[in-house]
Amino acid sequence: MPVPLVPPRPAAPRPRRLVRRVPRRSVAVLTGLLIAASLPAMTAHARTEPSAAVTVIEAEDGELRGVTVASTAPGFSGAGYVEGFDTAEDEVTLTIPDSPGGLHDLTVHYRGPFGSKVTSLLLNGEGAGDVPLPESHAFTTADAGRLLLRPGDNTVTLRSNWGWYQIDGISISPTPPRGPHQVHGTPVDPRATPGARSLLRYLSDNYGEHTLSGQQDMDSLAWVEEHVGRTPAVAGLDMMDFSPSRVERGASSKEVEHALAWHARGGVTAFVWHWNAPAGLIDEPGKEWWRGFYTDATTFDLAAALANPSSAEYRLLIRDIDAVAAQLSRLQDAGIPVLWRPLHEAEGGWFWWGAKGPGPAKELYRLMYDRMVGHHGLHNLLWVWNSLDPEWYPGDDVVDIVSADTYPPAGDHSAQSGAYERLVELVGDKKPVALSENGPIPDPDLTRAYQAHWSYFTTWSGGFVKDGVSNSREHLKHVYGHRDVITLDELGDFTRHGGCRADWEVVGAWGEGHLVKVTVTNDGDEPLSGWRTGANRKPGTALGDHWNARVDLTPGGWSAVNLGWNAALEPGDSTSFYLRWTAAEPAASSPALSCQAR
Repeated sequence: MPVPLVPPRPAAPRPRRLVRRVPRRSVAVLTGLLIAASLPAMTAHARTEPSAAVTVIEAEDGELRGVTVASTAPGFSGAGYVEGFDTAEDEVTLTIPDSPGGLHDLTVHYRGPFGSKVTSLLLNGEGAGDVPLPESHAFTTADAGRLLLRPGDNTVTLRSNWGWYQIDGISISPTPPRGPHQVHGTPVDPRATPGARSLLRYLSDNYGEHTLSGQQDMDSLAWVEEHVGRTPAVAGLDMMDFSPSRVERGASSKEVEHALAWHARGGVTAFVWHWNAPAGLIDEPGKEWWRGFYTDATTFDLAAALANPSSAEYRLLIRDIDAVAAQLSRLQDAGIPVLWRPLHEAEGGWFWWGAKGPGPAKELYRLMYDRMVGHHGLHNLLWVWNSLDPEWYPGDDVVDIVSADTYPPAGDHSAQSGAYERLVELVGDKKPVALSENGPIPDPDLTRAYQAHWSYFTTWSGGFVKDGVSNSREHLKHVYGHRDVITLDELGDFTRHGGCRADWEVVGAWGEGHLVKVTVTNDGDEPLSGWRTGANRKPGTALGDHWNARVDLTPGGWSAVNLGWNAALEPGDSTSFYLRWTAAEPAASSPALSCQAR
């Protein structure tokens, strides 16, 4: 059969995991529940650790389906552990008895001797996200995010997903109140365009309060407009068909034209790059050239190419980066800031840029950053990294936003708090956290209750938004009409969003503490009529005197707002205020300060 010059574009160019169809039920929204201060005495199914707030529930005491209790591997707790997660339906259901309700942190105790795995969570029969289980030959723990428990008994189910692991149990503890986010809103590129700076300030100022709605693919975005009656704020586009190995086989793309038109409508532009391998395309049935971003469809060896900068393969990497840089330059010339997410899902290994492990992937990311920013002068990009694993993180100096791609079972509209909390921890809560791809859209009521403050979401194209199963029409209207979700008509001019920067300077000792000068600068293009800044504080830290601002202590932090006389700041102007801290706050410490226009 002849190969078409421009083959049909894959609807969702990503590997599909085992997908279980969870019955779609209404998700109980328990936003009114209070977080418990302590847990009651446990039954035989659970025990409270000496730390008092942590409750451990043994897997062998659960309800088993397709799995068995074993005790041959060393290091388990209790009477054994559960194994045999080898089919999609295998699961263990554990009961959390007599809960007072509220938000709780969940930890999974497991062993994964057969490589990195994933388990799916259900809370009281409803989908509650997936939990990565990194490879471990000894029993260990994995942070599973948060659960919003109802008063009384609750059930937690661990279902196979990527099976072949062993479950020793779970532990839960009340979630402490979250302090203020420390997102500073300053791009890593010191020469970032005003539009890019403004967009990151906009995202940072809304972070924790609002989530931007997004949709991948312009055809799917138009479908949302027609059938939901609202327009997403973010359009997801793809540089895929600008890959030279596709262009030389006849592929073409109108994605830049789509971006220009979308920007004219006032929307935010996001680009991913399904980078067809520069060479080594296998091009046989099931591994066609147009699937060349997949590891199994190419023989291209990234590690070998990077190890030899004089090689033809290395030059092909540069050629491809330059080709896409030329398209991004067209957007810079048009004044369009771009949420740029290259080398996505690298840690999965299913794309060739992740097939050789974290080292080559990070090296390629940094090579791309240096080439695009330093060589091509692309300063309209906000760099979005897309991995949960710290081992794969390329560094704070080249990442503006961190993100996750989540594809829970159809109809699972849980908050995906596990992925969110891992990303918050990865960057020390100093950068926005986004849902750069999703199947089912998390329910905004649940993301608020779980404190999973996704900066934006981007629903994948085709069936994920249209099939009525991943996201029902009713759910889409609920999301797009929610008070926490920003749509295109609510977006405003994000390219001229006023912002500020706050800097911390210890100016001297003062009694048992020290005196700090905080300088607030208007680094935007418009005058400010007011500002707010703040940071986390260490436990036991006490605030003494303060001058030239109204300062309040918050749970785990502090915030300051302008007084009347120092509220207005012209672009480039600064004002300062002073704080006196006790010795509990070391003089050398310099916290990440947030700053928002008021």
